[in-house]
Amino acid sequence: EGDDFSWETGFTLSEIHSLGPKSLEIVVKTLIGSAKLWHSIFRSNPDNEESKRRGIKCCIDALDIFDRAPAKKQLSDRRVIFPGYSFMNVIAKIKWGALQG
Repeated sequence: EGDDFSWETGFTLSEIHSLGPKSLEIVVKTLIGSAKLWHSIFRSNPDNEESKRRGIKCCIDALDIFDRAPAKKQLSDRRVIFPGYSFMNVIAKIKWGALQG
């Protein structure tokens, strides 16, 4: 039995390198979906800084894992990562709006 997974630590480089294309797709989709859920929680309660932090971390982790994973070259459709870029764009617009306002 291996070590328990830690959401704070995330995946090790060794784990990222061992992901196959299907596993990579599942991990990326799960992290992006989690980011969106955390963001929804934050939007319903803007005082919940932890949900904001976790949402952004999940999305950054998804982008980072996709970038580092050799299996991305084996994916027939790499659009799996597009929602992550789109989500980060939404976050940037919200942050920019807050700075402008």
